[in-house]
Amino acid sequence: MKRTILLWSLGGLLALAACAQPAPETTETETAVVQDTEAAEAAIRALVDEFLAGFNAGDAESLASQYAEDAVQMAPDGPPTEGPEAIVRSIAEFMAGYTATQTATVDEVSVHGDIAFARGSWNVRQTPVAGGEEEVRNGKWLTICQQQADGSWQVWRWIWNQESASMGEAATESM
Repeated sequence: MKRTILLWSLGGLLALAACAQPAPETTETETAVVQDTEAAEAAIRALVDEFLAGFNAGDAESLASQYAEDAVQMAPDGPPTEGPEAIVRSIAEFMAGYTATQTATVDEVSVHGDIAFARGSWNVRQTPVAGGEEEVRNGKWLTICQQQADGSWQVWRWIWNQESASMGEAATESM
């Protein structure tokens, strides 16, 4: 009896194996897609590095090429800022009032065809140009990037939050 059940089980497995489709071979095109994804991730990480370099140099104008023509920036507690000129203008206005240094982490980059997103955290140390004490702000950020016709990547949507002082104090008190 056990032998009959074993034979039926083996026969069933063989029948399933015969019906199974063979694994498709990886084509050169599929390999190129993987390589393009890796290149896209590197390009998006480079966008973050370029942003930090321009921001830390106090050069808002150097950031203009990072934004798609229909880019939207969504800062906390304010209306959306639309278009690269308006986004750069808002950064320049901040830079006119503060000397600042920003750091950021890139915690994730995910590429889906010609759209990708990246997310991480940020920290800004800023001192009012008019004088005053240094302020430290931090939070999380997310960008959605679009691949352009020339293969480059630009920021299409950019949103961030900022940890409030009460949240930072609560986190410090709980440690």
